[in-house]
Amino acid sequence: MSQITLPKDMFHLRRGERPLYGQQPDLKKAVEYFKSLLKEGEWESRRAAIATRFHQSLIGERPPTEKGTYYDDRDLFGWFLFLGEAFNDHPWNYEIYYGSRVVPVLATIGHSLDILKSTDGFEDRAKRLVRNDKAQPNGLLFEMLVAAAYGRAGAKVVMRPETPGEGKSHDLDVELDGKRWAIECKRLEGGGEYVETERLRMHKLWDGACAKLVRQERSCLLNIEFKVELNQVPDGYIFHRTGRYLNGCKTGYLWSDRIADGDFSDLSLNDLQDALKREPVVHPSPLFTKLLTGDHKRGDSLLSMLRIQHASNPHYVKEIDLAVLNKWDSQAETAIEKKARDITKRLSEANSQLPADIPGVVHIGFDCLGKDEIEVRRYNKIISSTRDFDRGASQLEVIYCHYFAPDPTPEDVWAIDETIQWIVRNGTSQERPLKPGRVLLSDGPGREGVYWDNGKLAAVEAEAVVAPSDAKSRRLLKRIRKLFGPFVMKDETS
Repeated sequence: MSQITLPKDMFHLRRGERPLYGQQPDLKKAVEYFKSLLKEGEWESRRAAIATRFHQSLIGERPPTEKGTYYDDRDLFGWFLFLGEAFNDHPWNYEIYYGSRVVPVLATIGHSLDILKSTDGFEDRAKRLVRNDKAQPNGLLFEMLVAAAYGRAGAKVVMRPETPGEGKSHDLDVELDGKRWAIECKRLEGGGEYVETERLRMHKLWDGACAKLVRQERSCLLNIEFKVELNQVPDGYIFHRTGRYLNGCKTGYLWSDRIADGDFSDLSLNDLQDALKREPVVHPSPLFTKLLTGDHKRGDSLLSMLRIQHASNPHYVKEIDLAVLNKWDSQAETAIEKKARDITKRLSEANSQLPADIPGVVHIGFDCLGKDEIEVRRYNKIISSTRDFDRGASQLEVIYCHYFAPDPTPEDVWAIDETIQWIVRNGTSQERPLKPGRVLLSDGPGREGVYWDNGKLAAVEAEAVVAPSDAKSRRLLKRIRKLFGPFVMKDETS
């Protein structure tokens, strides 16, 4: 029998109670709209099921799925709505890491909801999203973001209906500044099969060693950076190193070999325990991780085994007396290459759906969940693949790549970077329909460059779109074309 009982006021603030994270009106607007498309009572039952599963996962009553998730994959959009509603109305349920991927999307849709509701085809998309496509919402949400971005730019947008039995066509018809465009949107999901296989292999390598450390009640942190692919690491590799750490090493153990560089160190819980004396701390959260390990960095892969006492709400930790942590990374050249997913397949699919008689644009969105080295490699792959891409009979003119990098911190409970890499065919560089091309709204104006390199990689590309007014600029443009072939590209980050 479940230990989880949801109190009657689980999903709303009490009288006089202040929102923990403040209010986000645009987010609330989107959430309320999508909820309005459901049958009476449907959201209440879905929400209760989502909350129960979430809290059961937190206390170990229902282990997270094989993918490490707290939610039911069959109702991923329900989880999105739950997080969006929780932010404003019941913040004790807001999961910070996943919320940083969801809240910016829903808030942007809410901000542009009046534009979207006046867009032909939007309501049908929205109904599909909350009902039939609730297991795979990211594609439709990305279409909505793109449609809203064109709408905010002053375009007339039509979200084209599906035509079963007649083959796939593009997603949006756009008319902007007197020119018609055919728009196709593609959304890459997660990190791909290789990332998931690597994660499962890491669990297998760590399980025995972690159990041994727990039995010894040794709070510690393992930092390990692999030099080979994880499928080449012997099964007992970490377990063997753990034995050396436990046998005679008072505070730490450091090693380096052909497989990995690693170090075990005893872990002090003092900072976290001092914080818990003042008030419970949300777990999982960037603040909890920083108090426990001393820092928090985007892209870190951390496995943890904790002995904790939950507060009355299991999303909060009240006490902790044991923590066994593994912060791991795979820097093998082949691993980086396989994780740096290319866009060629999706670009080819998108291009095949564009018409032959209207200028075409492709928007491809993907999550940046890995280390910067992976994103740099993917960036270079995109340069190479677009340089050689044959558009065939289509009139493809512009490709936008949207890198979404969720980056919550101990100070920010939702944050995301969007880097836009836009690529245009030579001769049409001044006819980009969206400038700068962002689909997520942000507080700042954005900056030149990519989020992982502070603008360095974009320094040369930025010059490529300047008309050659003198010999120097003509030589520069010639150099860019030699490097990037039939396309010119630029990057901007918000």
